Amino acid sequence: MTVQAQVFQSVRLVKLSGSAPGDCRMAGISPDGSYVLTTTLTNKGLKQINLKTGHTKQLTDNPGAGFQPRVSADGRSIVCRNVTFDEHHLRQTALELLDVEHGTQRRLRAPAREVREGSENGRPEVFIEDMQLMVSVDGVTKNLSPNGIDDDTRYIWPSLSPNGKLILYYVSGVGAYVCNLEGKEVRFIAHDCRAPQWYNDETIIGMNDRDDGEMLLSSSIMAYTLDGKVQELTDSTRMLMYPQCCAKQGIIVCSAANGEIFILRTRY
Repeated sequence: MTVQAQVFQSVRLVKLSGSAPGDCRMAGISPDGSYVLTTTLTNKGLKQINLKTGHTKQLTDNPGAGFQPRVSADGRSIVCRNVTFDEHHLRQTALELLDVEHGTQRRLRAPAREVREGSENGRPEVFIEDMQLMVSVDGVTKNLSPNGIDDDTRYIWPSLSPNGKLILYYVSGVGAYVCNLEGKEVRFIAHDCRAPQWYNDETIIGMNDRDDGEMLLSSSIMAYTLDGKVQELTDSTRMLMYPQCCAKQGIIVCSAANGEIFILRTRY
């Protein structure tokens, strides 16, 4: 059960300087909160936007680059995808390493049917394979899929908590959950917590979006805690989506349905 209660003492919403409507959604944020990554609605390309100045730099135009890119701990490099199709029209995915400072790009892994980004600094790696929730710890990979492994149970949006102890994931049509690295101690977070992101080890940020099958009707940014608190952070008529979080700076960055970028400045 959830309890309507404040997660944050205050939340202030501001529009990013220079942001304008366009084909844009959030794709990532640097660990220090100095810049965000944006992509198109079809995950084509990556742009870096400085949150202080609003300066924008195109990092790559590769198809698929906006699908869960991984920013290094120092923010200087990004691992992203490059999706192509072979002569048999089968999808092939390569991994590219982007140097943020110098604007260069080099191939990390050749195109393949299945590709994983790999973990950093020995942390467990969580990923989706054939719509199942997988975890790799110390080179050993297991299928967790704690909500079932049938064809109707499809896992998306997996992520590891900052302390590396918990896994956040979403089951399509059901909701967001948290479990431990063994797939045990499963906790339901909320149905209306799509595209969920860790804010810190105790707080999860997601979006509550509703549509009529064709058009987006409303969308708000929500905060949930592991002990059951929930707070609506933005009015649903603002149509804010795809949050990215940096607790170090106390910010949540999201994009509106029209592509404009907004920053939520939070305080406990």
